[in-house]
Amino acid sequence: MTAEENQARFLRCIGEPTRLQILKLLTKGERCVGELARVLNKEQSLISHHLKALKECNIVKDRQETQKVYYEITNDRLAKLIIDSEVLMKELSLCKCQEMNYGREENQGSGEEEIRSDS
Repeated sequence: MTAEENQARFLRCIGEPTRLQILKLLTKGERCVGELARVLNKEQSLISHHLKALKECNIVKDRQETQKVYYEITNDRLAKLIIDSEVLMKELSLCKCQEMNYGREENQGSGEEEIRSDS
């Protein structure tokens, strides 16, 4: 896998809205699955599913304490990235436009591809 493919995989992993909510909470310190589920008002099984994906990408790590498993972000720089990206979004007014789905559509007649926006 190339560096760009790994980077794209990382960005897809953290870019999922529920995972991003989880990560934002974890920037403030470790939390257990039940606490994350309660704060986010989501099923514990859904939170566990997302934590598994984040763990597979080495974004979070866990530790067992009696009956509970606690999760935390693996690196301070990752936590800073989550915080900084939120600040950057606000400061630069990024992605405030209507949600757009970019896809490839063949340009009829020329056989060339063009990027189109589905809104």
